[in-house]
Amino acid sequence: MGEHTDDPRRGRTRRATATAVVLTALLLVTGCSMLPGSTGSDTASSRRATPHRTPTARATPTPTPTPTPTAPPVAELTGVTIDAGDVAEGAPATVSGIGPSDIAFRVRGDFGVVADLDCSGCTGTATITAPGRMSPFGSARAPLEASFVTSVLKNDPEQQMLIIEADGPWSLTLRSWNDLATVSGPQSGTGPAVLFFSDDVGHVKVDYTPASADDRFGLRVFTTSDATRIYGDTEAFSETFEADLPGILAIATNGKWTVTPTP
Repeated sequence: MGEHTDDPRRGRTRRATATAVVLTALLLVTGCSMLPGSTGSDTASSRRATPHRTPTARATPTPTPTPTPTAPPVAELTGVTIDAGDVAEGAPATVSGIGPSDIAFRVRGDFGVVADLDCSGCTGTATITAPGRMSPFGSARAPLEASFVTSVLKNDPEQQMLIIEADGPWSLTLRSWNDLATVSGPQSGTGPAVLFFSDDVGHVKVDYTPASADDRFGLRVFTTSDATRIYGDTEAFSETFEADLPGILAIATNGKWTVTPTP
């Protein structure tokens, strides 16, 4: 998992029940991806030693070339650009199109951006990413209606670009995460989602059922503290994680899930 040293973007103060919420977050660095079974903060990093052969006394091993690691493909612009205009507090931007497209927009304020994608008329897999990224902001099986967190770094430029990779007609709404309606208590769903929890608790219990053998579950927790948490797995589980709510949970999966705030 990559590491980013920039200061997180701080969202405006927002009241959630009796608690004043100030959201902070760190975005996954370009090229960073969720490792199966990973838990912890997004500043954790790991390295894997390169395997090598040990010669025996009875035979001389035949040299074999060391395979060159294949890097994930980097997202590139599609060449079809749609201008979504400005995204501000209380003023979302909505655009629509057909097929792969580049979405230009301007962020007017200090807040994380939530992308609501309606690809209910699409087929295959729908993906939201950005130029130069190796791992997308979100990708799920179509047809779908889903939400993804995109821009959250304080030093992100005002002028930004997203890439939609989809087969079919779609519509996209970009909004401040402070404009999300708050929820409380157990929440259930299928597929990607972004939830603004108002509960003042320190943990969340997650129950997850994969949609298929190759499905996975990813969770990013953006909370009132500066420690963004990242969790994930590729198998069904029922587990409790640190969360420090109130805050925003970004869920990435095709499977079924239930999230329950707990002390």
